[in-house]
Amino acid sequence: MLTQKKYKDNKKELSIRDRLALLRKKLKECGIDAFLVPHNDMYFNEITAPFHNRLEWITGFTGSAGFAIIFKDSAVIFTDGRYSIQIRQEVDQSFFTIENITKNSPFSWLQKNVKKNITVGFDPWLHSIKEIETQKEMLQKSIRLKEVSNLIDAVWLNKPFEALAKPFLRPYKLSGENTAQKIKKIQKKLNLCKEQGFILTCSDSICWLANIRGEDVPNSPLMNCYAIVHYNHVCIYSMRDAYKNSAIELRKNVQLKHFDFFFKDIKKLKKVLFEPTNTPFILKKKIIGRSIDSEKVCNAISLFKARKNRIELKGSIQSHEKDGVALLRFLRWFKSTKVNTLDEIALVKKLEKVRKIDSSFYYNSFDTISAAGSNAAITHYRVSPKSNKQINPSDLILVDSGGQYLEGTTDVTRTIIKGRVSPEQKFLYTKVLQGLICLSKLRWPAGLTGKELDPLARYFLWEHGLDYDHGTGHGVGVFSNVHQGPQGISRLNTVPLNPGMILSVEPGVYLEGKLGIRLENLVYVKKKSGNSRKKEFLEFETLTLVPFEKKLIEKNLLRRDELHWLNSYHDNVYNKLSPILNVSEKTWLRDACRIL
Repeated sequence: MLTQKKYKDNKKELSIRDRLALLRKKLKECGIDAFLVPHNDMYFNEITAPFHNRLEWITGFTGSAGFAIIFKDSAVIFTDGRYSIQIRQEVDQSFFTIENITKNSPFSWLQKNVKKNITVGFDPWLHSIKEIETQKEMLQKSIRLKEVSNLIDAVWLNKPFEALAKPFLRPYKLSGENTAQKIKKIQKKLNLCKEQGFILTCSDSICWLANIRGEDVPNSPLMNCYAIVHYNHVCIYSMRDAYKNSAIELRKNVQLKHFDFFFKDIKKLKKVLFEPTNTPFILKKKIIGRSIDSEKVCNAISLFKARKNRIELKGSIQSHEKDGVALLRFLRWFKSTKVNTLDEIALVKKLEKVRKIDSSFYYNSFDTISAAGSNAAITHYRVSPKSNKQINPSDLILVDSGGQYLEGTTDVTRTIIKGRVSPEQKFLYTKVLQGLICLSKLRWPAGLTGKELDPLARYFLWEHGLDYDHGTGHGVGVFSNVHQGPQGISRLNTVPLNPGMILSVEPGVYLEGKLGIRLENLVYVKKKSGNSRKKEFLEFETLTLVPFEKKLIEKNLLRRDELHWLNSYHDNVYNKLSPILNVSEKTWLRDACRIL
């Protein structure tokens, strides 16, 4: 059993036991039997600012995907397979039962485990209209959902301050499309007329539409805000106090107001359109049932945003060239530094240092994963002074990192080693590499989804009774959030892959208590060149420019076409990066990319 974990709230230190006791006192005061605690904030961000980290405060779990239900005398927490090891290390199981959310969703769990009449409280700002409507229909009559103010906010002593920054404009030379053009696309898709408005509550969609960026979300240059899209302009609403007195014209067709005006402006509309999957339930009572007409629609922005234009793809290519140089310098440093001076944190610091050399680097696109040996088996491991491991020559080191550059967003994983390689390490690395190569060189008929591509990367592991408990790839933004759908490569993703979409390809294998291997490149979808047949075929173009660890590759396991792809990839890395390197860096890269 874990020792009871403690967290410091500035001057006062409260244990998880004490926090749960405070929350349960509130349950009693509100006359409810349980309270729902999702990970997301009111903007449905995956990565949340400290002000919104309610799930972490009440459970101790720091992962980016989770959900808890707190009862009067028990509690349960849910997360996916990426965090199966981490959650057991961070969450005290004497207080929480741990469940896999992909196998047993929170509401399914409620139906199976609650046998008496109970009232479950939820914060209507943190749950979508679709989620609550669906569950109210599905839940048995003995379970009643009740809207309440957030109970964690009521007991969170010394809660962090919500720091909201001033947004900044993204120029046309980087966006490739102006705001007027984007609004026109939305207006045409939704048939927006005067006195109608389309409500947006997701920060990345709003920032894309208005060609703005901000600093309200960790590792993602986004502004936390809501918006109303009108037929020829967009109004953005922020909680920032600076906007309380007057509206600000960000652009000719983009107005910025304080959040206090959001519902007031909605009331002025004759009809409101909204997307129920990512619109907070609180908006339902503000819209539906009043004199305002309303209509549920799909968020057309999601697909428009996913299909990057020519300028955005050009920027992504440039950002990966810059990132490739940074990773080259990191790998060269790693190979030349004495092993007794290296630990996981040293690798994190070095990576950020080499990325900062480029003036267009903004900050990391997520907290760097630097995991040695058994720590690498924790899929989303985050090093801390307490967990920091010394690097041993025989350890596999998994390094997953990325950068936010003004031109684009990067995300790359390499598994590396200092010393001698064991046959098992070499075998497993090569099997993971074969999965990456398979998708990277794949050509497929247009219309297929990530769900249909996902098994192809796993095949090489399945042959040997191995698998990984995470998706094979996620969508990526452009100087935006590093996880950006709706596209993805996973067992669940049913969005057709279209030209211009950027995704990761990242198969892996994890042996708990022993090792972890993951390899990741970013790619974008394009039409198959030179295809003379009538049916359209698509393929991936690789963006990432970082050599693989050749000493971990078992050449004899690779087929001729796989070896050809690998050698061509390394040849491309050298040709793209060598013109911008000094002599010694070029020499090092030439050896790292030498034909296998």
